[in-house]
Amino acid sequence: MTRSQFALAARADEKWVENTARTLGHRLRYSVDEARWLGLVHVLTRDLGMSIQRASTIATAALQLDPATRALRLRLSERGEASVALDLARYHSAFAAALSAALNLGGPRRAGRPTHPDRRDDPVAVATEHGIDMSLVRSGLRRTRAERLRQLDANAAFLRSVRRAMPSGRQGDVG
Repeated sequence: MTRSQFALAARADEKWVENTARTLGHRLRYSVDEARWLGLVHVLTRDLGMSIQRASTIATAALQLDPATRALRLRLSERGEASVALDLARYHSAFAAALSAALNLGGPRRAGRPTHPDRRDDPVAVATEHGIDMSLVRSGLRRTRAERLRQLDANAAFLRSVRRAMPSGRQGDVG
């Protein structure tokens, strides 16, 4: 999985992913399980305003629970007056959708340097840059269809006359 696919699966910005891993002293392996964990850390920090360290601890504990566990109650105050329910089933479902989108739409990085946008739009300019003489192509394109057909007929007549003039054993070498 590439870095951008990993960030898409975690539903976080690439920079946030890198900075959070650095803050936690965690070396990223860009695996599915790690994206699931970091995505939950992102939800807890973004939506509940938790510190990254606390969200990391809670995400680790939540993902170690039995997958059939539907919800986890987080006690936010010491006496239990405030708590939050974390819907794990919904999180796993949302993560699966994000992972699918990341792998299918994020796509692998293309090898090589990206194509310059100006060069893609003008194939004649690309051919000229490669050293191809485009003067005959340009002159042909300036002619009308009728003129091009007359030129084609003249070329075909020339090839027929050359074939007739050649000895019978050498006729396969022309055109």
